[in-house]
Amino acid sequence: MSLNMPEPDLNALAVSEKLAARIRDELIKEGGWLSFDRYMDRVLYEPGLGYYSAGSVKFGPSGDFITAPEISPLLGRALARQLLPMLAQLTVPVILEIGAGSGRLAASILTELSDHISPLPEYRILEVSAELRGRQRRELAAFSGQVSWLDELPADSFEGLIVANEVVDAFPVTRFVKDKSGVRILGVSGEGKGFAWAEVAGDSALIAKIRALEARLGRPLPVGYCSEISCRLSPWLASLTERLARGALLIIDYGLVEHEYYHPSRSEGTLICHYRHRAHTDPFLYPGLQDISAWVDFSACASAAAHAGLTVAGFTTQGQFLVELLEPSSMPFTVRQAQAFKTLVLPGEMGERFKLLLLTKGIEGALPGRDFRDRL
Repeated sequence: MSLNMPEPDLNALAVSEKLAARIRDELIKEGGWLSFDRYMDRVLYEPGLGYYSAGSVKFGPSGDFITAPEISPLLGRALARQLLPMLAQLTVPVILEIGAGSGRLAASILTELSDHISPLPEYRILEVSAELRGRQRRELAAFSGQVSWLDELPADSFEGLIVANEVVDAFPVTRFVKDKSGVRILGVSGEGKGFAWAEVAGDSALIAKIRALEARLGRPLPVGYCSEISCRLSPWLASLTERLARGALLIIDYGLVEHEYYHPSRSEGTLICHYRHRAHTDPFLYPGLQDISAWVDFSACASAAAHAGLTVAGFTTQGQFLVELLEPSSMPFTVRQAQAFKTLVLPGEMGERFKLLLLTKGIEGALPGRDFRDRL
């Protein structure tokens, strides 16, 4: 294989083929073409078969990628300190983490909070993966009395703090390309037993979105320019805002602001796939066995949040946030801990690629470090 990827075992290949067969059946029903966001939704979240719904290991050395909480508990400790003054403004606060990964971030947050407040607030985890729920329960065994799991957002409103670490990047995205005739949608067609990119004319809604984007940028996107838009971001933020009576939402993810996201030099978009710690750009490799994501447009996040009735209270980089809150010069580090800290804060590592966006409703909040809201 040209990508030089390790081959999955027979059981994993069987799961992938079963999912691919379902997608081929859907392609037939839809006339041979699926939108890419539909394909991405199927390969990531199809019950029992999708990447986040099946039983494969995703995080850590034996998985496909490593997140900040896997590297060190420092991010969780810093987030707990950030949450404390906001928790104090709420009567019966709840912490809701969306997509808690291995559970290490929750463990770090609860460990740090337990040094400052008692009793601990109720900690809820919204998790769609049965395999990840199992890992989370083991990781959080010491806090079993404080933690509960949800299959969907709470039906009733609540006061609390919502944490979304590396969640928005996994939203299915709409892919598009500019050509001489205008905007075309990039979707998926069948190719042998696999899949391939296929274009159709853009619909009026997408064309309007791209025209509005170009107006904000002050320039047209060039012919041949390919990128993506997250059409699911606004409904997601609106649904969270409906449930949140008072509190805050903290989004942590890798991403850019709009003028950087759609810079002329980024003409292939930001779509990225991870399989066995190898990053590549083929979303049709081993359906259901690899992660597919796109960088987050934080300007779009801020705009959608404001439209939903949230206040954009802070925006900064992960490096700025951690250096301000953790004061590394006063912390005793082992060599391994020091290396982990560098990975989290240095510009060439995760320090600038990852950003924090704080959104509030009915409470006061701010982020430490340099404030980059003017860039949104």
